[in-house]
Amino acid sequence: MTYSGSPNSYFRQLPDLDYPSLRNDRTSAFDFQIVKNLFKRAVLRQDVINDVVNFTKYSVRDDERPDQIAYDFYRDAGLDWVILTTNNIIHVRDEWPMGNQDFLTYLNGKYTSEELSNIHHYETKLITDSRERTIQKAGLYVPSDHSITYVDNGVVKTQSQIKQVTFLEHETNLNDDKRQINILKPQLLDMFLSDVSDIMSYQRSDQYITDDLKKTENPRIISP
Repeated sequence: MTYSGSPNSYFRQLPDLDYPSLRNDRTSAFDFQIVKNLFKRAVLRQDVINDVVNFTKYSVRDDERPDQIAYDFYRDAGLDWVILTTNNIIHVRDEWPMGNQDFLTYLNGKYTSEELSNIHHYETKLITDSRERTIQKAGLYVPSDHSITYVDNGVVKTQSQIKQVTFLEHETNLNDDKRQINILKPQLLDMFLSDVSDIMSYQRSDQYITDDLKKTENPRIISP
């Protein structure tokens, strides 16, 4: 998903490892090769996360990809990983909203038409008293026979305000919930990239070679 040609693409941020070669044509157990350190991961500072003014609320449109959003906000499609990182998305396939066609394919592969119309669960509706105070929040999972009893102006009332949610509605809601993301404001982008650079840099140790390269241990004992 990331454009490797961009100087800001995610894999260009990752440091390297001088790793024991796994190639079949290696000449000895002491051969090494340079690989990317996939164990390193960019994270957003907690103080930035905790301040909502640092983000813009955004609803992902149908079939819209992270790289498209990155271009719209940062003018660099290679910063798609910033969109994902700031929303703590690791598994894009599972955590990014599906477009209409992919969603229909997903539903058809998982359910029959009859199953989609079956009841998945029941949810509460909003109940307020005569003073507009909330008695029951909306959207809570409850059993089909759920009711609530409360006192309103000295009168005991019992209500059963719930709704059925089908499997289709449930899956649609789950996918739509994924559309609501936070976009790090462009004026904070340089700060974030600087923080990532610090995270990705190696500290001096016995394995240290440069700030973006370190040697790993070689577990092999004998040559092939």
